[in-house]
Amino acid sequence: MKNIIALTSLLAFGSFASAQEAPAAKKCPTSKCAASKCEAGTCADDCCGPMVKLAVTGLEKEGAAETAKIALGAMAGITHCSTCTKSGTVMVKYDADKMKVADIEKAVAQNGIKVTGHRTSVKVKGLACQSCSNHLTTVLAKTDGVVNVDKVCHMSGTVNVTFDAKKTDAKKIKAAINTTKYKVVEAAKPAPAAAPQS
Repeated sequence: MKNIIALTSLLAFGSFASAQEAPAAKKCPTSKCAASKCEAGTCADDCCGPMVKLAVTGLEKEGAAETAKIALGAMAGITHCSTCTKSGTVMVKYDADKMKVADIEKAVAQNGIKVTGHRTSVKVKGLACQSCSNHLTTVLAKTDGVVNVDKVCHMSGTVNVTFDAKKTDAKKIKAAINTTKYKVVEAAKPAPAAAPQS
């Protein structure tokens, strides 16, 4: 019986020590969105702050993605961060009052990861066929500040673009799309919550 109690105590202490060493996952600072949306990086800007998606190289190196997440997660002002080795993307939600995008880029670069641009993804209507996708790809590739047109899919109506944030931004890319016969579909703004009635 003493051996069982000792073994149970040892296991409990080991679990406690592991929990103390691991950085705690950041919780969504408000209750406006579900935690699963924060983890997926799909919660609204007003929930956890604005999001920056960085196109990077170097995430494929062993441990680089995890090291970057730990370093970013430890910074004051970061509300959520995730990485995708397959697409070479670092996604960070941050408190704009405490953090600047340049600080995030610097922290990523200090971990041996090179930032090649920012990413944006928009929904577009009017893409009927592959020829439409090719036409829009050509237009966007000629747009000042666009580093790469990652994907234009007529089937999903999705456009993914990597851009140089010093030369352009997501608004200008949307404006470039809207100069064509294809139009950006703006996400619907959530309706304001009704005030409780007394």
